[in-house]
Amino acid sequence: MIWIFLVGAMCPTLYFAVFMKYGSNKNKVIRSLNWGYFVVALVSFIILVVRLELNQYETNKLELTPNSFWWTLWVVFLLSRCFEIFYAFLRDGLDKISINKFPDRKEFQKTILLCNKVLSYFCSDEIFYKIKLHIKKPRIFKIWLLSRLPLKNKVKGEKLTNYDRLVLSFRSYFELILNFAIMFSLLPASYWNVGKSLDIIKATYFSGVTITTLGYGDVYPTQWFSQFLSVFEVLCGFTLIVICLAIYLKDDN
Repeated sequence: MIWIFLVGAMCPTLYFAVFMKYGSNKNKVIRSLNWGYFVVALVSFIILVVRLELNQYETNKLELTPNSFWWTLWVVFLLSRCFEIFYAFLRDGLDKISINKFPDRKEFQKTILLCNKVLSYFCSDEIFYKIKLHIKKPRIFKIWLLSRLPLKNKVKGEKLTNYDRLVLSFRSYFELILNFAIMFSLLPASYWNVGKSLDIIKATYFSGVTITTLGYGDVYPTQWFSQFLSVFEVLCGFTLIVICLAIYLKDDN
């Protein structure tokens, strides 16, 4: 669980978002990814609900047993996405109230420069040159991916207003509930006081009362990973609500 947490905390989905925004219409990519991740979370939730109704979820968990490849991949993706939402909205809120403005960040360029320094230090000149030749391939993939986004012509590319940020925030808020619910439902029975794994409905209930800080106490985590997820969900939800109320509800400048 520790290495799964570390990989998720490295936030690969954030680097993917930075890569997609670099050299593209940033606002359009933000809207597209926000919708895309929300749809993925919603479809995943519906699939798990349908499987539960068919009495197959508990007996055949899509072979997603702990430490299996697909179980690990799913948890890492969900954890990374939750870290990304928390970081993105926290940084955006801090930027809007900061004296120093950052209209055009260069995260992708900084990442490339850092990778170049590391590669040049450990690799010979010939190997380093071959690696640089392959850097263009991901950019070709990005162009291909952007050209095939669903409803790409209907997604706006205009500058984000506070209204747009509010919409993105609440969509992300509901996505957090679903993402944490899915993660909770994937954890083994030993992680909960009830003595069994949480089905997707129970996990969604627990996710909802956790992010809203109700905490009835009928279900609670007993292992460090599930405890961490619970605390982190509260932190994510609290951050989004505070930013929405204190910053995004103000009139646009």
